[in-house]
Amino acid sequence: MIQDSRRLRFVYRMALDFSQPVQKHQFALRMIPQSDERQQITSCNVKLEPACSLTEDTDTFGNRYVYGEIIHPHTTFCVEVCGAAEVSSKALSLCDKPRMALAPFRYMSQYTKAGACLKGYHESHGQKEDEQPYAYCIRLLHQIYEDMTYVQGVTDIHTTAEEALAGGRGVCQDYAHIMIALCRMAGIPSRYVVGMMQGEGCSHAWVEVCTEGVWHGMDPTNNKFVDDSYIKISHGRDYQDCIVNRGTFLGNGTQMQTVCVRVDNDPV
Repeated sequence: MIQDSRRLRFVYRMALDFSQPVQKHQFALRMIPQSDERQQITSCNVKLEPACSLTEDTDTFGNRYVYGEIIHPHTTFCVEVCGAAEVSSKALSLCDKPRMALAPFRYMSQYTKAGACLKGYHESHGQKEDEQPYAYCIRLLHQIYEDMTYVQGVTDIHTTAEEALAGGRGVCQDYAHIMIALCRMAGIPSRYVVGMMQGEGCSHAWVEVCTEGVWHGMDPTNNKFVDDSYIKISHGRDYQDCIVNRGTFLGNGTQMQTVCVRVDNDPV
């Protein structure tokens, strides 16, 4: 049991609807919360329709995922992950791995490459002389919130931090990529996080920055520190490392994905 924690119940449901039957559907799903110093997953069940056998593994970043294959034709694919977690209000995850483990989070990645807009923003709002890294991250958290406008539909999953900042509008994925890019430009290791939080109806993205050997969760979309209302699922260099559903199948037609997330206080 984690000290000074509270219990939350969660449901993460993802559905794919195909316009025509597909078959030989191979998939890998990253939607299973992981236990760490900040949160303990006390129960977790995975339901799949159509049913098939699942194999569980972890990726290079330590994220849990399951994979499998549905051979026979189907027009819907639904996954539901539900369970309970004990989440700490302290919102810290100790960075106790060797220094080399931070290397992937120090350098620019596919979504965080800096162009003219990010470089200009860094010149205006970069780390000041004698400003501590943690203090700078807090200032950056507030600054991005002030300068960006949350608007759905103006960006998509392929939008980079440079493009989102240039447009001044976006969603949680964009806010997170912008903050990660600017932190890395200042030499501060930072990583992209996917998870769930109370009050959201879908998955959420935020940032973890590492200063003085500790990972601090920060949410630039909501201008707040990650607290005990957040449940973490996965982390990586950027969105590409945390894609919830990867898959291939045989068949024509189109597909539509819907995601529904619910996090509540556990009455037990």
